[in-house]
Amino acid sequence: MTSFLNDIKTDLRHISFSTQFEIKKHIKRKRLLIVSVLALLIPLLLYVVPLATGGEFASTGDAFASTILGFIIFLIMLSGAIFTGDVISGEQEKRTGLLLYPTPQRQNSISIGKYLAGIIATCSAVALFYLVTIIEIIAIYGTGGISVNLFKSFLIALLYSTSVVSVVYFFSSMVKRAVLSTLLGFLSFLMIFPIATTLLQAAQVDPWFIITHSSDLISNVLGGSGSGFGGVGFAPEFYLGILVMTAYTIIFFLAGLIRANRQKMEG
Repeated sequence: MTSFLNDIKTDLRHISFSTQFEIKKHIKRKRLLIVSVLALLIPLLLYVVPLATGGEFASTGDAFASTILGFIIFLIMLSGAIFTGDVISGEQEKRTGLLLYPTPQRQNSISIGKYLAGIIATCSAVALFYLVTIIEIIAIYGTGGISVNLFKSFLIALLYSTSVVSVVYFFSSMVKRAVLSTLLGFLSFLMIFPIATTLLQAAQVDPWFIITHSSDLISNVLGGSGSGFGGVGFAPEFYLGILVMTAYTIIFFLAGLIRANRQKMEG
């Protein structure tokens, strides 16, 4: 029993080291900086432009947030692709895995650490986006403009972020070219999933099982009509959408982890 607990502690420590190392890589490569700038500029522009041109803001804080948060979907898919697209495929392409996997650290701890770093980086960008949005709402409507629905939207956005990272992580484990896996992950959420959703809705089929359809909950809980990426016609059900995002997060992470462990690093 003691040996088992010690193994768990060792694995957790190794996962922590791997996660910290990956985050430092994101910082060094300025990926975190680029995404953070976008997370600041997008909501800031949607506040400054109407203010400078004399335009009118929405009547409520929720309506204002719903308009701005239509862009959070793009930020999430971009972040997921940038931070996770090459975590496995990059090691395969550059053969750097040959240097990592023979170490005393288990391969699982390395792969999990890379995944968690993508989660942390993506969720940090989402949190920054919401923080700027909250500040803007307070500036326009006062503290009374902040509702419980906004925090509910934030939690949904975080869950959606984990599902996006998991799917991209899976693609990265399946493809041996970093650029290809990154593009595949990004284009899947930008085009492939939304097109499939549109076609299904045109055929009067509820696309409840497609992850981008569930992403509409981020703005729907604020009274919005969706982000535009999930299409119109069928609104996602709240609890079903939460279940779908959770399923995508778990299933694609485990599939990616299993696939990563089976990759054979050949010199």
